[in-house]
Amino acid sequence: MELNVKRLSECTLNQAVEVWNKGFEDYYVQIVMTVDAFLARMVAEGLSPDYSFVAFDGDEPVGIILNGIRTISGAKTAWNGGTAVAASHRRHGVARQLLEASIRLYREEGVSRATLEAFKQNEKAIALYRQIGYEVTDQLVVLESSEAWQPGDLPRGDYTVRWSVPHEAALLPFYEANAAWQTGWQSLKDGHTVIASDPQGHPVGYALAKRVYDASGEHTSTILYQCVASPDAPEMDGIVRLLCSEVFAGADALRKRALNVPGTSVCAKALTAGGFTVAVEQVKMDKSF
Repeated sequence: MELNVKRLSECTLNQAVEVWNKGFEDYYVQIVMTVDAFLARMVAEGLSPDYSFVAFDGDEPVGIILNGIRTISGAKTAWNGGTAVAASHRRHGVARQLLEASIRLYREEGVSRATLEAFKQNEKAIALYRQIGYEVTDQLVVLESSEAWQPGDLPRGDYTVRWSVPHEAALLPFYEANAAWQTGWQSLKDGHTVIASDPQGHPVGYALAKRVYDASGEHTSTILYQCVASPDAPEMDGIVRLLCSEVFAGADALRKRALNVPGTSVCAKALTAGGFTVAVEQVKMDKSF
């Protein structure tokens, strides 16, 4: 199929939102968006109109790919924040053309690593990503609970916990810089880092989290993005439970979510033991340049 692939910056905002919603109207989860929500997501997650593409069949937008590029641990890293094709134009190579345009852009921009997440059951998309050089590097889960958090055994000793700004997590020697893009400190514009320190005052763990409030200022939900204990800490699981107890304080009856947590991590195990259940399973995929 002969398509015209344009940068999103060359298109109207309405065209971008129109094709996004067409492409995701029958998706695994509801991610159809308004113009305001689309703009807010682009800003919050570091997605760029200059790095993103829209495919046109004549004057009709039929596919879209959103991309962001940021420097992580000194290396330029790109993220595919969503690829969607209208149902009327699937199985015609639209997604491949959008991905190939993105790969060319990554190379032009000096990207060292490209990353994305895909629903575990979306085998066709995963197969396509493999064909252009991506490999599965982790298994991720989204965990949810609306019940009271059950912390289990907490670490002994006089541990302290404090709240700080998101970027302080990146200064810790055990910060997981290559975690899923949306869970990095750069994506938490209105979030927090929660740092746990041992009795000697040494940091032994951190959590990245955000509390969500409605228009009247009521706390409605809490989202956990990362929760990590230092590998040198003597009680890694206890420290993770301590941090989760701090993050979810006051949210017993509220919706609680943990986004894209590695499925075999100490955090995932602690949350599952504390009453969380798996809502979504994804794979993390990376491509090196």
